[in-house]
Amino acid sequence: MSEARNVVIVTGIPGVGKTTVIDTAVEMVKSQHGEEVLVLNIGTEMFEVALEKGLIKDRDELRKMPTAKQREVQRLAGEAIAKKAKTARVIVDTHTLIQTKNGFLIGLPEWVSKTLQPKTVVLVEADPEKIAGRRSSDETRTRDEQRVDEIDTHQRMCRAAAVSVGTITGATVRVIKNREGKVEEAASELASTLME
Repeated sequence: MSEARNVVIVTGIPGVGKTTVIDTAVEMVKSQHGEEVLVLNIGTEMFEVALEKGLIKDRDELRKMPTAKQREVQRLAGEAIAKKAKTARVIVDTHTLIQTKNGFLIGLPEWVSKTLQPKTVVLVEADPEKIAGRRSSDETRTRDEQRVDEIDTHQRMCRAAAVSVGTITGATVRVIKNREGKVEEAASELASTLME
């Protein structure tokens, strides 16, 4: 690896296709470079912490917990991921902002960002109309509805949050467009970021 930092944070709002881009990029790195990439999800870590503490029963309840509890669970999840991210190329799959009843919760607050010390924060973005369509057809999750203009605002706010992470950690920030039918292009950009 070219530097000591081996964590790339990959973010994107629900419905942007982040998971597909990540999975495709991981396969590209494996097939083209023979290297494994460990994908760790802050939401999964938070779910496991909250479930263990008896705070929730399913993952979609995370964003409905009181904000103070979400912060505590978030801190514990960041610490758990940092321990796992010592010796491998790592993608941390997360959201920069989580919509709650009381506004947006910062998904990568200072204490989580400094713990993870990413080399790059990648924002996967897509056309807001396409995101709205993907969300409405996804029967596997219980998603809150957002209008197209709200989706656009959410993505813009995520950019600002990502820049904040870069400011406090020295990480670079990269925007990757996940255009309809061109997931391989987006994944190729992510793979090159991983291998930098």
